[in-house]
Amino acid sequence: AACIFNTNNHSLIVNGQQVLGLFPFSSLYFQHSCNPNCMYVGENDGTLFIRTLTEVPANTELTIPYVELYQPREQRRRDLLMTRHFWCKCRRCSTLLSHSVDRLMDGIQCSECKRGVMIFEETKEVQDINELITDMSALDQEIQGKFAECEACPAKIEVTKLVDVLKAAITDYSEAHIALQRGEVNRARQLMEAYLRTYEDKQVLCPYNTYLVNTYVSLINVCSQLGEVDRAIRYNAVVLERMEGATGATPENYPRLAEYHMSMGDMCLKQAKLKAANQTPAGRSMARKYFKDAKPALEKAFKARTIIYGKDSPRAYEAKRLLDEYKKEHDEFVKATEKKKVSKKQVAAAAAAAATPPPAVMPAQAQAQQQPATSAA
Repeated sequence: AACIFNTNNHSLIVNGQQVLGLFPFSSLYFQHSCNPNCMYVGENDGTLFIRTLTEVPANTELTIPYVELYQPREQRRRDLLMTRHFWCKCRRCSTLLSHSVDRLMDGIQCSECKRGVMIFEETKEVQDINELITDMSALDQEIQGKFAECEACPAKIEVTKLVDVLKAAITDYSEAHIALQRGEVNRARQLMEAYLRTYEDKQVLCPYNTYLVNTYVSLINVCSQLGEVDRAIRYNAVVLERMEGATGATPENYPRLAEYHMSMGDMCLKQAKLKAANQTPAGRSMARKYFKDAKPALEKAFKARTIIYGKDSPRAYEAKRLLDEYKKEHDEFVKATEKKKVSKKQVAAAAAAAATPPPAVMPAQAQAQQQPATSAA
């Protein structure tokens, strides 16, 4: 019974608490996919809703995800095997790695051309969870004596060496996040930014690599805690650029992406209001930029939250409230800016008028002398 429950349960947030529940309808009619067209959402009363994320053609199978989608294929498969007791063979997981976005999820850059990622087509399948539990190296044994090839040049490397690079990256990633869990925020930030210098600036990991993207995600939170909102916004922009740029890694209107759009819009709006109050040309210039960035982020968050959670949901309402606040603040900013422009023009015109000398008045005698002679009648 416990095994059946663990395999088929769904996690929901009810009244602020995470709970697990069985929903026979969803278990019977909605299969897992790593490229789903639906998403399940729990309400505070314990009701489970399943909504389509986009337009779905007739007679198309409806699918939902059981795991986080922006992560390496092997990690998704291991998670599913450990928690759901099956080895995923969905279309995304069955596509050759060289033809799939999954090659980027734990991608390591070619050390020679610095353009392509190194690819090793894994063929090992684990059907029995006991095999993985009793022998955690079951998947690792396949890589012995094998080579990975660059997708962009003839370079090759032993897969074991490639794994060593990835293990080092994971170790450094873990160290930074352990510091964050301990509340050592400043040290965590130092380690995370050093991580980016080591693995991104030196082109060790692919820019879309899960560990790089998740490091940027953590830096959003760290910089927000430290009050460095401008920097948090820059990191948030990178996360959106990477996750949306990895086409096929997440479906349209994916909840995690919606939340990053929401945080982006929220932070930009707050900074726009702060900079607008500065009353300096530099402040107004920054406010203009943040208003510009806030609008599309909030619009995307509102659209996605409406689709995912429903138009009457608290999350959709929150996004709509911020979008309305943006419109109000932006309109007031534009009016104030135009008023300042008019005022400046009036001041400039008055100054120009004051600087212009009045026309010279000629003496009456001189004027008489300049009168043209008239002929006698």
